[in-house]
Amino acid sequence: MTPQVLIINITRMGDLVQMGALLSRLRDEWPEVAVDLVVDRQFAPIASMLNGLRDIISYDFHALIEESRVCAKDTVELYREVGSWANGLHERRYDRIINLTFNRPSALLAGYVGAPDIRGARSAWDGGTVIDDPWMTYFTDIHQIRRINRFNLVDVYAMGGSRPGSFAPLHVTVPVESTDWARRFLSTPDGVESKWIGVQAGASDVMKAWRPQHFGLTLARFSKHWDGGILFIGSPSEQDTIAHVIRTYREAGGRGAIKNAVGQTTLVQLVALLADCRLLLTNDTGPMHLAVGVRTSVIDLSVGHVDFQETGPYGPGHWVLQPDLECAPCGFDQVCSHQACKERLPIDAVADVMQHVVGQRPLPLAVPGYRLYRSGVDADELGTFELVSGREDPIEAWYAAFWRRLWYESFTGRPSRLGTLNSPAPDTGAGLASMQTMMPLLDSLCRRADHIVRLIEQTPLPVQAIQALQRAQAEERRKVVQACTATWATKPLITSALRLLHQDNLQGLEQMARHHAAAYHRWRHETKSAASYLASVREAPAPRSNTPVSYGGIN
Repeated sequence: MTPQVLIINITRMGDLVQMGALLSRLRDEWPEVAVDLVVDRQFAPIASMLNGLRDIISYDFHALIEESRVCAKDTVELYREVGSWANGLHERRYDRIINLTFNRPSALLAGYVGAPDIRGARSAWDGGTVIDDPWMTYFTDIHQIRRINRFNLVDVYAMGGSRPGSFAPLHVTVPVESTDWARRFLSTPDGVESKWIGVQAGASDVMKAWRPQHFGLTLARFSKHWDGGILFIGSPSEQDTIAHVIRTYREAGGRGAIKNAVGQTTLVQLVALLADCRLLLTNDTGPMHLAVGVRTSVIDLSVGHVDFQETGPYGPGHWVLQPDLECAPCGFDQVCSHQACKERLPIDAVADVMQHVVGQRPLPLAVPGYRLYRSGVDADELGTFELVSGREDPIEAWYAAFWRRLWYESFTGRPSRLGTLNSPAPDTGAGLASMQTMMPLLDSLCRRADHIVRLIEQTPLPVQAIQALQRAQAEERRKVVQACTATWATKPLITSALRLLHQDNLQGLEQMARHHAAAYHRWRHETKSAASYLASVREAPAPRSNTPVSYGGIN
């Protein structure tokens, strides 16, 4: 029988394009696979341009959420409507469900449709949310360990939904009629074909948008050496932002031709326009991923709470500029009062990188204030970013490489092809000391957890003895957490362990006790593995200093 897979992806436009590697891996895993996609209705046109889908099932989830928020309909009625819609999916008897939307409603949908293999969020018996696959659980941990994360979400989706494999670029197919429309839109009055760069100066969240005046000044400087035109794209809500950019551009002496497509295109037409551009200068947005999908080079301005290591342009041929600040990127739950990151990207440097991408000059030399990265593919066939100018914190850079290898090997069960670390961590002593403090406590936690499992099997249930063991566990766990958060050698261990311990939506005391025991044993095993790996590079020659890792401009 033909294997059937259902993907649930109902939040953002960019997430759809980022499924490209997953769709490719599914075809490698099952050459005859039939893949269906549940998507929000407003993004169905983007889904229609992806390769490898049998059926696109759309629903107006945004309207559903709004009706629920304002109580426009009775809750029971809303559930009945969605249930009726989802009955057809349940009847298809999918072999696998891949839920890339990590919230309770999508987990409920995944559980209702049902499949023997559900990856991503699914509903538990009590209405809570459970995530089983290690790559999908890693996705939920990223926001707490983002400074050392080196996995792009494209690869997390692909390996969590399927398995590792050869590098697969993102790809979006543009309909011929939209291609013809784009060429007419970009044509000049004299009929002379012109070159274009695209600019996305707005964003769905103002926190991740570079300042409009900076865009205008950068484009004015770039236009002194660019004999083509500038195309502005964006949603209707970004008209004021683009007007500000254009006004600044003209006042600063910008002289190139301008076309403003903001709010004037369908999503399919937008993709066609991007395909005709030499590059896209952009904030971290959905159109950025669309540009990647049509092989247009991207310059990503990574500011605010955006972390390009997670969501930056995937695959070779793109560039990222990030402010050199200790707080960059900030956390999703933080409210920034200064937004200094938006002042730290040098306008001249951004314009110089643009000139390099269009073939007019070598890369700019390093100047203080920012980091410049080049996207690529690493030895494990995963997307990566290489620092070519600027500096990185040496401890974070070392542990990023450390955990990148360890997680890949742990989650996939196969050796990484990345080069081995040839120097010890700058804080090796502190890391090993933290682990040495942790191990006796973890041993005790495991013994107590195993003892609780044995007590749970007794009749009558020795409630007081179990409660005493749990109180002792809570105190030991507090001590482990205190020791664990001091260094990047152990901080990720606490993140994954606490998440697993709290994911105990199980029926019955015995099942819950066994789950907790398994979680403690896993915590101890992962700590021993990390300690062994950390010690294995301890005897290598020490780095000369603890100054930030720096690179000059590369021509």
